[in-house]
Amino acid sequence: MAQNKYDFAIYNDVGTWKDGTIAFEQFLDWKGLTHKRIDAQYINSQNLRTHFKGIYFPGGDADYYNRSISLIGARHIQQLIADNGYYIGMCAGADFACDKLIWEGVTYDYPLNLFEGIAIGPIDNIAPWPNYSMTTINMNTNDEINQYENTSEKMLYWGGSTFSVIANNDYDIVATYADAGNQSAIIKFLYGKGRVLLIGPHPEIEEDSYRDHTSIVEELNDDGSDWNFLWTATDWLLKRPISTPFNSSSVQLYPNPANNMVYIRSDKNIEKMDIINQQGQIVKRIKQNKKYLDVSKLTKGIYFLSIKTFNHLTIKKLVVQ
Repeated sequence: MAQNKYDFAIYNDVGTWKDGTIAFEQFLDWKGLTHKRIDAQYINSQNLRTHFKGIYFPGGDADYYNRSISLIGARHIQQLIADNGYYIGMCAGADFACDKLIWEGVTYDYPLNLFEGIAIGPIDNIAPWPNYSMTTINMNTNDEINQYENTSEKMLYWGGSTFSVIANNDYDIVATYADAGNQSAIIKFLYGKGRVLLIGPHPEIEEDSYRDHTSIVEELNDDGSDWNFLWTATDWLLKRPISTPFNSSSVQLYPNPANNMVYIRSDKNIEKMDIINQQGQIVKRIKQNKKYLDVSKLTKGIYFLSIKTFNHLTIKKLVVQ
């Protein structure tokens, strides 16, 4: 039965942020992990361990999560994690996992209680709510999750919290906010036999790419991709050897910009390619191992080329002129 379990339950109900949900699902697809959306009613009535290995709570509004999920539902989540499962909370999803949230000076008590500590937000030094901004995250390179990371990364901040312990809770600071006195931004800890990762910023969002299948904050730039961090982070959650993701730089397009033929250099066989416009529509699909594309009939503009190789998806920006 265990082999039929989904890797992740994705919480999707009142108060969840649609873009954060979609983006994380796209990451999981890239990583090759299975997932299924569930709502509060499911959590409140079902033994999660039957069908899921772990659970993801996206950004949104943690107070709605608290109103929707009963004490029995909270217990189901706790049992899932404690029994060799895992929990990843992004922004509001991280807040919900804490004993308390102090939001704009008001204290909220949450019963899930995975982290015996306080989430404190928003961080006005970075962006007062409801504004958002890119922010520098200092990565703790001594932490196993960050063994392939740079010393800092640019991530989207949009109302996330910092974390402060209030009990003898043993936890690791994975990363801190450089723009907020190096307060904790990402933490991890054990819960029973399981693992928990709480993330204040939004590494699931690819700001300058349609790779995440969202068009949110496209005017921003993270100088790369935060999915590499999520790759190693999910390895840790799932108790797998920490690995580095497929290096998308080994896929090259030339010439780019182009007005006729585009050639693809890849060290892996290509299973499928999609050319996607800026509205997210597939304008051309190639279902064979080709190493070239004819773009002469495409309207001039910016596109995204989705290249599927075995167990990997690479997104490249393509300019047709």
